[in-house]
Amino acid sequence: MNILIFNCGSSSQGFKVYQVSAGGAQQVIASGKAKNVATKTQSQPVIDWKINNQAGSTPADLSTHRLAAQANLAILQEHNIAIDAIGHRFVHGGEYFKGTARIDAPALEKLRACFPLAPIHNPNSFSVIEVCGEELPGAPQYAVFDTAFHAQLPEEAKRYAIPRELAIKHGFHKCGFHGLSYQYVSAKTAEYLGKPLESLKLILCHLGTGGSSITAVRDGHSIDTSMGYSPLPGLVMSTRCGDLDPEIILELIRQGYSTDEVSKILNNQSGLIGLSGFSSNLAEIIEAGGQGNENCRIAFGVYANRLKTYLGAYTWLLNGADAIVFTDDIGVKSWKLREAVCSGVENLGVLLDADANRNAPLDKASTVSHAGSRTRILVIPTDEEQVILREVLAQL
Repeated sequence: MNILIFNCGSSSQGFKVYQVSAGGAQQVIASGKAKNVATKTQSQPVIDWKINNQAGSTPADLSTHRLAAQANLAILQEHNIAIDAIGHRFVHGGEYFKGTARIDAPALEKLRACFPLAPIHNPNSFSVIEVCGEELPGAPQYAVFDTAFHAQLPEEAKRYAIPRELAIKHGFHKCGFHGLSYQYVSAKTAEYLGKPLESLKLILCHLGTGGSSITAVRDGHSIDTSMGYSPLPGLVMSTRCGDLDPEIILELIRQGYSTDEVSKILNNQSGLIGLSGFSSNLAEIIEAGGQGNENCRIAFGVYANRLKTYLGAYTWLLNGADAIVFTDDIGVKSWKLREAVCSGVENLGVLLDADANRNAPLDKASTVSHAGSRTRILVIPTDEEQVILREVLAQL
């Protein structure tokens, strides 16, 4: 049985095909990632893929996630990869979905109703579901939701200080996101450290090419996270503003901007692209800043400062952490960012090993802290697709 997993981010679209035997053995027979989907960078849109013993890089029109899904499926079809079932990452299930769901006609209507909750994620994932339904009509599809990991947030972290009646009526509370990644990385951290997850205090930094967040984990449970009711607040992201004084939103509306226009500004035109006017890609921002682009230098500074602020807050919240973990594309690849946020905090017991940090492998867990550091600094690649696969297999 071949199970296709789609992981649709705001500016990327990854896929893996797992071949699962009757005895439960699994192997990845195909994988790929469409990069620079529906976003502005200095790089060209391309799909990097590996299928069996072959690898390639295919330029494609990735101006929308629908086109990216069609291109990804075309690569699989060219290599005669049959698909028996499909799992999708779906960021925000709102009040409709509390766990993994089979996608049928009623579920599609509920998924569509969730569009406003994550406007640069949910519609994109929905378009991928539609493409799969059109091109692979015989394969059952399942939605796996990012919000589940944070479902038991403590009330003091979950609630907003607005009238309680309004919060209950509209479901306004912190939901948290990147839960699939946090579920995988927290377990991997415990395995790497050789300690029970229930005994650890962790700060997990999921830093992606599109969205980024940070979560404090105690005893295996999320106790606070930077994203909120939607994926918009928290850290600076590629095109999202992160934390913002809400009065700015009100003033934009007073100045005549519609709610849709404000949403587009904050979700699609802010963050790194808004600060720099150059790129939404952090690696390109860092490079240009080093070459004298002042706007890019400032953009990197704002990005790093926001991350340091949350690291400090969660260190206090946990009364010290056993480990700070960096994951996803930026978290794993950007030694310059890790250096920027983990240097100069020796008095807090956090000591970075410069050489280990610069040479951290991209494909396995590693330690980048100094031997004398009270808090371990780890780099651990995430695998959200593995979590989605387990959910799909449980449903099947």
